[in-house]
Amino acid sequence: MATQAEIDTAAAKAKQGGGQAAIDTAAAKAKQNNNNQAAKDTAAAKSKQNGGDGGTSARMSQREAAAGLYLAGNDTISAGRGGVGPTFSDREAAAGLKNTTSGRVAINATNPDFPPVGTTSGNEEFVSVSNNAGGGGGGGGLAGIEIIWADQSISFIEAADLTDTYDDEAYWSLVLTVSSGSFDKTLAYDATADIFTTTGTAPNEVQTKYRLRLITQYTNGDGDTVSSGISAYGQYREVTLCVNSSPRSSLIKIT
Repeated sequence: MATQAEIDTAAAKAKQGGGQAAIDTAAAKAKQNNNNQAAKDTAAAKSKQNGGDGGTSARMSQREAAAGLYLAGNDTISAGRGGVGPTFSDREAAAGLKNTTSGRVAINATNPDFPPVGTTSGNEEFVSVSNNAGGGGGGGGLAGIEIIWADQSISFIEAADLTDTYDDEAYWSLVLTVSSGSFDKTLAYDATADIFTTTGTAPNEVQTKYRLRLITQYTNGDGDTVSSGISAYGQYREVTLCVNSSPRSSLIKIT
């Protein structure tokens, strides 16, 4: 049986053989081998010589294809590996996208497929040639005047009829006749400046006519007297207003 002294001696020898110095030496050798570019290049050369490709892009593309990464119009090796990939248009075409170039800038806007920003037809002068207004009610102009009478009946007057007999007068109005304190729905036109026509004197005035102004006269910024149309088109309702303590039949625009 070994004595305790022999056991201690054997343990000391074992520890000395696997000491820290030996561990550090082994780690340094392993690190040196891993960081040795010459060793890596030699391994790659041997692999290629033996039938391998040394990790070329061709080999990578095969791996990507096997993984389903090589899609039509989407070459995954075109970026970062020195290859020339498909153009943006090629990829769009492969994906079934057509006529996607409308948002791209054309040179001098000479191609009608590339209209410049700010025009409607694509000319070099950036001048719109198709600025068309819509019809009545379509956003390009109203079709006339609609009147809701006191009895809730409705009359519509087309825009062309409102100025059909206008002849450059300073004022132009749709004239409504008042009978028994209400409009009798008789329509006429005149060039009188007054809005109300009455008979008698206050407080016993009696209204006979009301004028909805279509064209009025005013002084512009240059000091010139001019006549201009007023935005009178739309829907109106018959109402009674108090003017100078007397009732007046009038039209109020509601839309």
